[in-house]
Amino acid sequence: MYNNLKWFIYLIIINRSFYVQGERTLGAIFDDGSFFYEAAFNVAIDAVSQNEENPFVGNVIKTSPGDLLEAENAMCSLMESSTFAVFGPTTRIALQHIQGIADFVEIPQIIVEPIETQNRNWSAINLYPHYVSYSKIFADIIKMKSWTDFTIIYEGSEHLAVLDGIVTIQDLDSEEDILMTIVQLPDGDDYRSQLKTIKSSGSVNYLVSCGKDKLPQFLEQAQQVGIMSDVHSYIIMDPDFQTIDINPYKHGGSNITGIRFFDSNLKDIENFVSALNEKVKELSEGKIENDIQQSDLNFKLALVYDSVILYTSAIKAMGLEEGANFTCDSGETWAFGSTIINHLRTMEVDGLTGTIKFDDDGFRSDIEVDVLEVMAHGFEKSAPYGMLKESSKKLEGNERYEGFGIEIIEELAKMNEFNYTFDIQADGVYGSYDSKTRKWTGMMEKIMDGRADFAITDLTITAARQKVVDFTSPFMNLGITILYKKPTKQPPDLFSFISPFSYQVWGWLAGAYVGVSVLLFILGRFAPEEWQNPYPCIAEPETLDNQFTIANSFWFTLGSVLTQGSEIAPIAVSTRMAGSMWWFFTLIMVSSYTANLAAFLTVESKFYAIKSVSDLSNNPYGITYGAKKGGATFSFFKESDNILYQKMYQYMDAHPELMTQTNEIGLERVKSEDENYAFLMESTSIEYMVERNCDVAQVGGLLDSKGYGIAMKKNSPYRQPMSESILQLQEQGKIMRMKDKWWKEKRGGGACADDDTSSGDAQPLVLANVGGVFIVLAAGSGLAIVCAFIEMTINVWMISHKVKVSFREELIAELKFIFSFSGDVKPVRHRESTGSGSKGSKKDDDKEEDDIESTRDDDRLDAQTPHSERSSHSHHTAHSRRQSNAVQMAKMRKYSRQFSNMT
Repeated sequence: MYNNLKWFIYLIIINRSFYVQGERTLGAIFDDGSFFYEAAFNVAIDAVSQNEENPFVGNVIKTSPGDLLEAENAMCSLMESSTFAVFGPTTRIALQHIQGIADFVEIPQIIVEPIETQNRNWSAINLYPHYVSYSKIFADIIKMKSWTDFTIIYEGSEHLAVLDGIVTIQDLDSEEDILMTIVQLPDGDDYRSQLKTIKSSGSVNYLVSCGKDKLPQFLEQAQQVGIMSDVHSYIIMDPDFQTIDINPYKHGGSNITGIRFFDSNLKDIENFVSALNEKVKELSEGKIENDIQQSDLNFKLALVYDSVILYTSAIKAMGLEEGANFTCDSGETWAFGSTIINHLRTMEVDGLTGTIKFDDDGFRSDIEVDVLEVMAHGFEKSAPYGMLKESSKKLEGNERYEGFGIEIIEELAKMNEFNYTFDIQADGVYGSYDSKTRKWTGMMEKIMDGRADFAITDLTITAARQKVVDFTSPFMNLGITILYKKPTKQPPDLFSFISPFSYQVWGWLAGAYVGVSVLLFILGRFAPEEWQNPYPCIAEPETLDNQFTIANSFWFTLGSVLTQGSEIAPIAVSTRMAGSMWWFFTLIMVSSYTANLAAFLTVESKFYAIKSVSDLSNNPYGITYGAKKGGATFSFFKESDNILYQKMYQYMDAHPELMTQTNEIGLERVKSEDENYAFLMESTSIEYMVERNCDVAQVGGLLDSKGYGIAMKKNSPYRQPMSESILQLQEQGKIMRMKDKWWKEKRGGGACADDDTSSGDAQPLVLANVGGVFIVLAAGSGLAIVCAFIEMTINVWMISHKVKVSFREELIAELKFIFSFSGDVKPVRHRESTGSGSKGSKKDDDKEEDDIESTRDDDRLDAQTPHSERSSHSHHTAHSRRQSNAVQMAKMRKYSRQFSNMT
């Protein structure tokens, strides 16, 4: 008994040991005072635990904001629960206090807050971008905009660290001076006094570093004091710039620039926000529903999700099953803590906020962002022709830029052996002729003045520009086309089985069915072999039967169409030929129908409201349309002499509310559920948009043809070699590969999977597709008619020769019977006599009586026995008809003999 008890206790210990190893707990301390961080943490835990034998468990302890004692107690509680890491807190003072404890016991702390004094030896991983790299993004934007005089406006001392890369932007070796004015916003909610001072200084360029909660109020007051006109420019440093409501400020004309780490329209973001709202509803017991909109997702919540994805990936990779499990007073440290930290710093994971990786010091300094601008309209993402490159290293000169146009210049420089330096056009003006000043503007002016040798962007080659500068051969061809909502899927058609053939083919098929059926009926009357003896026991019958009645003819052809066959089999050469042609015809038609029916049943049909610009001009389904106000697309319609395009110009000119300030606004109006809107723009821009916006598509072909070229000074010696090099790159396919890279792969490209692989429009077969088989059927039918006539003629000649009558008389009699359509019983006109009258024997009379009696017995037997289901209508008809004929003829012969004997 003692041994049994010992084993029992041992088994309990083993099971308990396995249970502890199976728990993989991630601890979190959140003091944000809401459910959002906890919800984001739990959503991530659920995501990483799918299909896991030992799922991760979240242990969240909520504390009062900034309460150090509560935070410390929470930390000690988590340490005693076999935790693998501690996420949070969120307030700065509590975070630093917990960091000290985590560093002492070597339990990894995961941070998603900006920390300026982070040490690489800490037991911490911070997913928030390092302040040096973050600052460098805005330093590069300032350089791109060529600001030499600007004001830095910041909220508090915690924002000074991210300004480090800005205040050191001045290049001491450069002759150009940069004037910076630094202003701190006052405490409270009223900044007007400070903003008026800034206005009086004459500064028009502003770098703003303040929290998202105060940013709308700051912009509103800036608008009130009059520093948000078209001469003022802003750079907003907050990472949640895309979540603010810009509607109150977008009509002032100011250029407002910011960044974003993720596109809120992506499917992954949509799924995360949906799960987040569900979790918030659950945690709040239904009190908070759908509080976070997809466009309102802030950067830190996305970082919480990414931090869980990153940390659990490290645990899985290392195969760890047991976390830290000791008290705060034990003085112990976790043996695996530093190992996990070192492993995390070598990892690279794709998250909601981009690629997560760390530099040698353990900082997230290699980041990638989208630069957004708000002109007088709304957000506009930078084009792929030239963009700032994000890197963990400090980049100088040409290394700062990347993009489609950048790569083209790099290739051309290698091929033509020249050096180059990029000079960014700060105002973004490509160049047009100003009739008032009689000068060109923008890039064109720089080229003409010799301040730049080349100009590359999406610069359209026009006749006006070609007069003052030279262009290379186009490196990209494009045209104007339509951006509209993706076609909607059509509901299944109840009568889709009709769709494989067009109505014309169905009509011809019905005509062929009727025609061949009637033809078989006529051929059956022509062909002698189709007239068969209904009672083979009588060598010389008085009548002959024909199986091809009008009903049987239609039944025979219908059975072939439905691939069921029938009991009727043609006998004569002509009817067999016609039947064979009909079988061949039905073989092709049924096979074609079956194949096309499969396509109609498997391919999703879509409803296209418009398919071309002519459809759009007719304004079907109440669709409105417009273009960019004052842009090249609108000018194309204005200057075109095409009647259709002039009609569209007059429509757009009469409806200025349909014109937009930018292509981005046009895109948003197309996507909007509140209006049925189509937008006209250049095809390359549409291609770029549809790769990132899955609910829109390009409709129709190109309305015109034009190209983007590299501009250079008139009579430049580089024009010919550069054009030849561009043609060579096109022939080698390099330019197409570059375009695919920047349109479909980089910066959010390829977000929309190709969902048209199993959809499309299966086309019904028209007469042109199957017309040949109708011709074969007609030819075969014609040949069958010839054969039937030959058969009839030969038979008539043989009969006339045998009975010594005129061929002409016999032929006329035969034709009269054929075309009388008097039935399927044919009397025998020239029958050889086998005995009659008094010369008949008693045996013959008895035989006739036996025939009658036998026939009557058959009738009785048929009446008593149910008909077989296999019998067809034609079989019963022929059988009963033959019986009645036999009975009638036997009776007639008997009565004839009786009458002869009486006489």
